[in-house]
Formats: sequence, structure tokens, C-alpha cells
Amino acid sequence: MRRTTAAIAIIAISVPTVPLTYGRSQVGGARVKQYQEHLRTVLPEADHFVSKGGEYPHFRGYIRGTAGEVDKLVGLAYLNSDVGHAITGYASEIVVMVGLRPVGTITAVTVVTHNEPYGYRSIDLARFKDQFPNRRYRERLRVGDDVDGISGATITVSAATSAIRRSTRRMFREFVKEQIEAQP
Repeated sequence: MRRTTAAIAIIAISVPTVPLTYGRSQVGGARVKQYQEHLRTVLPEADHFVSKGGEYPHFRGYIRGTAGEVDKLVGLAYLNSDVGHAITGYASEIVVMVGLRPVGTITAVTVVTHNEPYGYRSIDLARFKDQFPNRRYRERLRVGDDVDGISGATITVSAATSAIRRSTRRMFREFVKEQIEAQP
């Protein structure tokens, strides 16, 4: 019995633990710190962020209340991969963070990671990301119609746009559902 316990302890100590790349296993403050730069990009009005767990992990950005006032929610931020809409572009998985106001409009989109082509065909360029601010959660967002494609990156742009649209709809629907359930 002692040998079994000792063996389990040695294995547990020697096996490295690796946090998930995109945060589901990380807790509150560490997760906020990991994505701080992206959070500031998608919710620039917020002065602090809170990581929320649950079925669809996300962040909430707030402006601190003054003199006893309640902090004001300015928006939600989430990774498409946490909301169930992974993107596989031409070359690999793409992870984007989307900022969403409580009224259902996108504040900004930032690419967290990708291994797609760089240069003038990249989805990491402003000409792709700048098409999403102020779009409503229920807009179609179709490449070639509402969203301009990037020549040579059609597969990547289509996949990313679809994931942004679908994850935004899901996140807004969950947020509204939470607000309704919180009503007395």
C-alpha cells in the first residue's frame, strides 16, 4: 500500500501540468492578466475586468463607480473558442477576441493567435478587423456582402467572419437570458 501511494505521489509530482492555451482552466485574475492587451483593445472604455466562468467563459469590462456607486458594465469580451465556435482557417486554428456592448453591438475584434499567412493577406490587419465595430449581433456579416474579403485569404476570412457572427449571437443571447433570469 505504501509503495502504491509513493508511486502515485511521484507520478503526480513529475507529470507537468500545462494550462490550456485559451484559458478555460485558468482562474479569474490570471486569465485577465493573460489577455490584458486584447481586453484593452476590445473594451477600451473599461478600467477593470472580471473573468466569468460557466458554460461560456468570458470577461466583463467595468468602469469603477465613484463614492459608493455600483461599477458600470461597459461590455463583454470573449474568445470565439470559449463560446464554442473554433475557427480553422486555411492553415490552422484562429482565435479571436470580440468585444460586445450590453446593447448587442460589437466594439472591436482582435486576433489573439493564428498561423495563417502574414503580410497583405493577413486577417490581423486593420482592414479586416475594422469592419466589425458597431455591427449588431443579428447582422448577417457575409463575406463579399457585408464584409470585404481579402484577396488570397478567402477561406480564412470566411471562417473568421462566420465564427465572429455565431459567437456574438450566442454570447448576446446568453447575456440577455442571464439578465432576464436576474429580474425579481
